[in-house]
Amino acid sequence: MITVKFFGLICFDCNIRQLIVKEGTVKQVLNQVMQSCPNISEQRLSQAIMFVNKQHINGNKRFSVLLKDGDELALLSPSSGG
Repeated sequence: MITVKFFGLICFDCNIRQLIVKEGTVKQVLNQVMQSCPNISEQRLSQAIMFVNKQHINGNKRFSVLLKDGDELALLSPSSGG
């Protein structure tokens, strides 16, 4: 199983900190998150800063990263301000 952890506004706005889902690519895992938490939009998830096992992943290739049993995907809302 994969542990998905939520940080920043995703955690606050959607009132969720952690979710356990099945193995798959990042894209498949994000689809499972949207099914379990319909108030989290695909746009919000795709814009999130992502870490797999505390290693930052970025770019479009991040969606094809394969997550295996025991992996952790952390999703952090991008910040803005000035």
